[in-house]
Amino acid sequence: MMSSSEKAVRSNGELRQRRVPLRTTRKNESDGAQFQGSFAAGTRQDQWIVEKESGTWNAVHQYVTYGWNKKTIWKSAFIEFVGTAFLAYITAMAGVTIVNFQSPYLPAYVGAINGIYLSLFIYGTAASSGGHLNPMITFSTLLAGLIEFPRAVLYLLAQTGGAALAGAMIRGCLGEATTEKYHGGGCFLNNSRADSLSNGQAFLLETIFALICIFLAFGVGLDPRQAQLFGPSIGPAMVGITVGVLIFTAAGLGFPGYSGPSFNPGRCLAYSVARRDFENQWIFWIGPAAGAFVHCAIYRTVPPFTLVRISDEE
Repeated sequence: MMSSSEKAVRSNGELRQRRVPLRTTRKNESDGAQFQGSFAAGTRQDQWIVEKESGTWNAVHQYVTYGWNKKTIWKSAFIEFVGTAFLAYITAMAGVTIVNFQSPYLPAYVGAINGIYLSLFIYGTAASSGGHLNPMITFSTLLAGLIEFPRAVLYLLAQTGGAALAGAMIRGCLGEATTEKYHGGGCFLNNSRADSLSNGQAFLLETIFALICIFLAFGVGLDPRQAQLFGPSIGPAMVGITVGVLIFTAAGLGFPGYSGPSFNPGRCLAYSVARRDFENQWIFWIGPAAGAFVHCAIYRTVPPFTLVRISDEE
């Protein structure tokens, strides 16, 4: 009996087989962005299937281990690696260019260009990774319960690695002298002068600005309810506007030796790697982490979801 993929024809007494080519079609893959903490609002369709486990240890074990075998998470983490590296690199170059303009409107330019770049990069990566590109955003979504633990860990590692790569690219392109002249692109605190900002003041500024940034980023882009209220495509643009306005607000505070709040610890790491100086780097990491913890307490008072039992098998 002949198979469905072959047809037999007889010619000159011989059996000849004609192969029918296999027809294929392309399927749109967006699994990498299908989680509740994604900036791609249209892909927030996943369900968290939780099996009944008795005991605290089993619950913790399931939370930590569930999802590591998903290939799409690893692929998405790679996009976060590349996207973070590109974002940190291009914003550093933009910062150097703007400073060279020697314009009195420097804070406005810095805020505008960073807001535009951030919006574009979120739009460019949201469909494949969710468009985080920022350890502060990934950590806050983890605390808010909008992202799986394995995805959060892989994203944080990828963002950190991408930032380090960006720092190497910045130093390689600009050279040692130019890199040090412009502090690698930003994110620095030198409080050696009497009128400089203290570490405590810088930490407080970093925490409060990070909290405001996270609060607004969730409200206009990350909250799963956002797409229902404002539409699925407006979130990344609104997040870019939010960061741009906050950078403008903080860029002209006037403290010598201080670049202002970071809004992205990954970028700060890139600039520190570029200038090979990690002094006070902890402020640009611990501050956003503290802001994420405070935001978690606020956000969980009105969470976007409730747990619904989808099966009752004993």
